[in-house]
Amino acid sequence: MTAPARERRATKNDPPATGNALLLRSLRRHPGPVAFGVLLMSTWQVCETLVPVAIGLIIDHAVIPKNLAALAWSIIGLALLFVVLSFGYRFGARAFQNVREEESHAMRVEVADAALTTESRSERAPGEVLSLASADADVTAEVFFHIGRGSAALLGLLVAAVYLFVADPLTGLVVAIGVPLSLVAVSLPSRAITARSTAQQEAIGAAGRSASDLMQGIGVLKSLGGERWALGRYRTLSRKAATAGIATGTRSGLLEGIGALTMMAVLAAVILTAGLRVTSGGMGIGTFVAVLGVAAFFTEPMQSFAQIIGALARSRGAAARIAEYLAEARAPGATAPVPGAEPSTPQALRSHVDSSSVEASEASGLRVSLPPLDDVGPLEFHAPPGALTAMVTQKPSDAARVIAALAESGSHEMIVAPHDVDLFEGTLRSNIALDHDADVEIDEQVLRASGVADIVELLPGGLDHRIQDLGTNLSGGQRQRVALARALAAAPNVLVLHDPTTAVDAVTEAAIANAISELRRGRCTLVLTSSPAFLAAAETVVFVEEGTSAVIGDHSQLAENSQAYREAVSR
Repeated sequence: MTAPARERRATKNDPPATGNALLLRSLRRHPGPVAFGVLLMSTWQVCETLVPVAIGLIIDHAVIPKNLAALAWSIIGLALLFVVLSFGYRFGARAFQNVREEESHAMRVEVADAALTTESRSERAPGEVLSLASADADVTAEVFFHIGRGSAALLGLLVAAVYLFVADPLTGLVVAIGVPLSLVAVSLPSRAITARSTAQQEAIGAAGRSASDLMQGIGVLKSLGGERWALGRYRTLSRKAATAGIATGTRSGLLEGIGALTMMAVLAAVILTAGLRVTSGGMGIGTFVAVLGVAAFFTEPMQSFAQIIGALARSRGAAARIAEYLAEARAPGATAPVPGAEPSTPQALRSHVDSSSVEASEASGLRVSLPPLDDVGPLEFHAPPGALTAMVTQKPSDAARVIAALAESGSHEMIVAPHDVDLFEGTLRSNIALDHDADVEIDEQVLRASGVADIVELLPGGLDHRIQDLGTNLSGGQRQRVALARALAAAPNVLVLHDPTTAVDAVTEAAIANAISELRRGRCTLVLTSSPAFLAAAETVVFVEEGTSAVIGDHSQLAENSQAYREAVSR
């Protein structure tokens, strides 16, 4: 199965209820590569175990008898053994690296899919979701290395134990008693490490959430003089994350220390036993060298076990956080967001939007019919083709209602550009064209109509100026103009704009309104706004007054005849 197929299956399966279930599901998605990697890593570890055995045999059969032919063949055999163990580790580690990268990517896709297609009940901030999709996904996918190294270390220990029993039963008995006791001592602190690791990842997520919120609201903070307060808050969260990381590292270091100490005790017991056997004449020099080498080899897999148990505990903690988020996002009652709608649109509003009627086409323009809602009667209006129509609502919720209905219609003839601006990391060009091709052309009329032409002249890179994620290196007005240019560049037959210039000064706004009217001549354009500049440029104005149906006229007529309209426009 290809990686994209695994990603699609990852996003459509029921979410695992626990971190352990998530880890098991990850392993089941890659049975072939995992088995292949375990085989190669085990081959490497077994060959490592056989190196001291081979040296002992060479001493007994070539060095002590002074047999040059046997020594030559022994050197060739030892070289082949090192070739096998070297390539076994190389390709085994590579297999697990590939699987780890594929699985971490699949988990990032799954977290992103949950964030984009559902509304999680937990209302997690973007920074925390980003932490789940990056740090937690990477730590969780490390489980494949743990499986590979752990399986290889276990097989290496078994081979070494079997050899010691065959070479000298008494020494083998010491190993059979000491190694299990060491494994028990190493595994006991794993639960505490899991808890510490979970706390560490949560603290990292909180710090990431704070950083994300800080970058999104940096303009407001600067205007209010709140930089020092925000910096202090982030430092506090960052210190908590650092403290949690130190606690996790302390526990992991303690675990590795226990593993090294217990194995040193086992090794000392083996050396003492083997030395007594040699002095009593029960063991030859070559066998003694091999036994000592194999006993010394025990320290490597035991240290691996200690590291693996601590790392596996961290993977379990990260997997538990991802599983918890996916369960929240996919739980019954978590709903898919309405594209283009306000995130806080009430559920009652959505049920009324479902029964609305929206028709959009090049020939007839835009026809909208909405059912009555609370104290507002049924709303029907027509934005004619080839003209600029403006809509003013006395209540902001009515504008959200119209935007939600239009966005839900799914018409291929229409594009709905919401008030909220979303910019992405890239360039001005890529954010407007939604294409990372550096040679893509953008219509000069679009740049002038949206006011982006002024931005291009100010920035050193012009259209190729780098934009940070969320457009944080642009002002609010600049972000609005880039988003407006994106909508205009798409050139749909029917274009709906919601307050596209609220962060733009009055002079620029008037120029944009007139330029859009000229650029969109011959196509239907609806602008939901109370901006006098757009209202003056519009051929038709639709006014939705609270408690009544829509009133249609031009800006001057409505301003002269309706007090409610004048108040709505001047607020």
